[in-house]
Amino acid sequence: MMSDNGSVMQASPIFVTGVRRNQGKADILLSNGDIIVMPRAMLKERPYRAGVPFDPAAHESFMQKRAYAFALDKAVSLLAVRARTEHEIADALRKCAYPEAVIARVMARLLEAGYLSDSDFAQSWVSSRASKGLGTMRIRMELRRKGVEQAAIDEAVSSVDRVALLSGAQKAAQKAARGRDLSKNAERQKVLAALARRGYDYSTARQALQYILDNEN
Repeated sequence: MMSDNGSVMQASPIFVTGVRRNQGKADILLSNGDIIVMPRAMLKERPYRAGVPFDPAAHESFMQKRAYAFALDKAVSLLAVRARTEHEIADALRKCAYPEAVIARVMARLLEAGYLSDSDFAQSWVSSRASKGLGTMRIRMELRRKGVEQAAIDEAVSSVDRVALLSGAQKAAQKAARGRDLSKNAERQKVLAALARRGYDYSTARQALQYILDNEN
């Protein structure tokens, strides 16, 4: 930097003025007014604290060298708890402030190694949720929220055993009908509404209700 008289001026040193730790990430407050956001886990190797000099170039070099390893560890730890979709893993890494290039690299590695498969996830999710008395409409909505592509959802839902699905609807209908006078149309409509909330289509809900009516004592 040049002064008005042509002499070279030294840039003012930058210091850390504080560190705000949030869920998954940390804000590094700097004396020049800037805020550097970084994954909180990476503070283990670079423990910034108030009063410590901050070197932007050194920080950038550290992030480029170490962010991938930390991000991969984070992703694998999440998958160790339960299966997740590609969208869920990428979103979790973004919330921890990992750079997009690092996230893309981690995702490619997980897919290559077979740690991630939205098709397998959708198949497992459909089977599990259907066994818990949820209909395909509800299951489709859940998978869309998890970022699963439509083709994978369609394939997984198409594999649902129709008999098992109807059996789940019948059980849900029995629960919804408990204590109701099903001779009244309004009460029958409430059972259908309960099945709709659980994601059953109208045809399946009607069949389940008819099963209850046919088997009333």
